[in-house]
Amino acid sequence: MIKPVVSACILFASSTAVLAQSNADNGWRFEPEFSVGGGYGVTTLKDEDFDEDETAKKAFALVKFNEYIGLEGGYIDFDESSNEALNFDPSGATLALLLEAPITQRFSVYAKGGQLWWDGEVSFNTDLVDANTDFDGDETFWGLGAKFQLAEHLDLRVEYERFNFEIEQDEVNVLQSSALDMDVDYASVNLQYTF
Repeated sequence: MIKPVVSACILFASSTAVLAQSNADNGWRFEPEFSVGGGYGVTTLKDEDFDEDETAKKAFALVKFNEYIGLEGGYIDFDESSNEALNFDPSGATLALLLEAPITQRFSVYAKGGQLWWDGEVSFNTDLVDANTDFDGDETFWGLGAKFQLAEHLDLRVEYERFNFEIEQDEVNVLQSSALDMDVDYASVNLQYTF
């Protein structure tokens, strides 16, 4: 699951270095900006079988090409959710293109979209089945956010992201009455440190 994100980040870092050298040779100034951060927030699961609010934690790294465009890789640990038939405990890695619009020197808004590679353990809540099964998948996701500068290198980010998890009924178990198709809304508060 993590390999596609790591490969993409390595490829991106190499491309950035080549582009920076090329721009320097042409007399242009290109200085990528690197940031790391983490956040905590609440997820809301929207599925007829799953209707509950949970928490989620995440960590991310961001490289900005300029003040408008960046590439962000992250890891999200979603909390366990359950219905009458099973428990579902997913986590995943993300890679997204981020487009930012500065409003003032200390405030900006942004949108992002990309791919989530997830895996999760499903355990069944029944006496007929006593088993844990691992599932994985990859889905697109998107998000919106606002960034507030707290100090020279420290920003506060408030984000809303929409994820989706899909598992077919025949993959889960005949005891599950329908496929798992959960839209997950994730609202989070994050701190971002820029080097």
